[in-house]
Amino acid sequence: MPPFVSDQSSLALHKSPTSAAFHGFVRRLHLASQSDDPVILVGEVGTGKRQSASTIHNVGSRSGGNFVQIDCLGIKESKFEQEMLGTLNPYNHQLRQGAVSLAEGGTLYLHEVGELPGPCQTLLLRLVESNTYSPLNSSDTYNSDFRLITSSSQDLMAMVEHGKFRNDLLHHINTLTIRTPSLNERREDIPDLVRSILLEMPHASAKQMTPEAMEVLCHHKFTANILELRNIIHRLVGTFETDVYSEHHVIQSIYAGTPSSKSERVIEKKSQRSMLPDFKAYVSHAQAKSHSPSSDAPSSASQQSFTAPNNATYASTTYHIHTTAAPADDDLENLSAQDMADDEFLAAKMAGQKQGQAYMARHFNAASPLSTEANSVADVGDEDAGNAFTALKAQERDYILKLIDFCDGDKKKAAEIAGVTLRTLYRKIKQ
Repeated sequence: MPPFVSDQSSLALHKSPTSAAFHGFVRRLHLASQSDDPVILVGEVGTGKRQSASTIHNVGSRSGGNFVQIDCLGIKESKFEQEMLGTLNPYNHQLRQGAVSLAEGGTLYLHEVGELPGPCQTLLLRLVESNTYSPLNSSDTYNSDFRLITSSSQDLMAMVEHGKFRNDLLHHINTLTIRTPSLNERREDIPDLVRSILLEMPHASAKQMTPEAMEVLCHHKFTANILELRNIIHRLVGTFETDVYSEHHVIQSIYAGTPSSKSERVIEKKSQRSMLPDFKAYVSHAQAKSHSPSSDAPSSASQQSFTAPNNATYASTTYHIHTTAAPADDDLENLSAQDMADDEFLAAKMAGQKQGQAYMARHFNAASPLSTEANSVADVGDEDAGNAFTALKAQERDYILKLIDFCDGDKKKAAEIAGVTLRTLYRKIKQ
């Protein structure tokens, strides 16, 4: 693939920056465009280093020439030499121009120069030192006349210290060093950037975002900067059929780009768990009262909140980002007859019915595993109330029972809030 040649900027710089970081960055670009010295652009991924290099070229004195760029990511030595210097066909003696020849009178931009292998660094050093080059398969020598702009998202000085980058080459290419600010440093520009991105899209120029949605974007921690912001906006437009995007749309678009296939379920569980009381504090409080008999009656099904020792309460409603179907093994229809019986027994027990164990014996001719296990736990507690491991199991079971009571007996919902499957919930109750 030949080097990319452009006679104009593929992306226009933001016209009305509001952050001080971006104002200073634009001033440094303007000063760099007035000279012919080599420039290196350093910054995080997605901060617009390609765009900045193109802007320096278009504003500078070499704007009449070509803007040629080569991506150094993963390039091999033979490929880099061929793309840079060109090749002379030994059969018809026709010269295939390389990037150095194409950038004659213009600008040569090397993206991610820190990724160059050692031999490629040597070739580049020889080129910038002598300003001459010879195409492959040719003995002729040509003079070069271009402005060199490079970029890197790595710490080149640290690479020099570790022997991964040539020190002499670094000092040849970093006459002017400009750092591109990250999007986290210029959050004031996010609303204007969002509008600019929407205007670039053919059918999204009239779409808007609510103030709450914009606030979510402005507080998001970007890891890929403008590239990540652009993906979020495109994902919004391509996913939701609406003219006004809410904060719920933005949250889904942000987490839909995560690698996990269960991202939506993760968001839902995080939002649910944020409303739970502190389990450790609850267990500690319950263990402190393990020797004192409880005089409180079981919580009623109409109870609106459950208060923990740290005064945290369950919310009366659950905030759902997206409705997700439960796994197949959590479906109530897949439960065995014994599980259904345990379900009925648990409901009877929580309602305060004394005949729960008799109900199980009458229907299945056996004592309920739940009641048997509960009796064994109680016996152990009487014999050795100081056993922390036994008390922890009992308190965990009591905690889950109260959670089920809070959910009005809906064990499926209780399992989702606790972050476990329905079968795991039954197993913990039977412990």
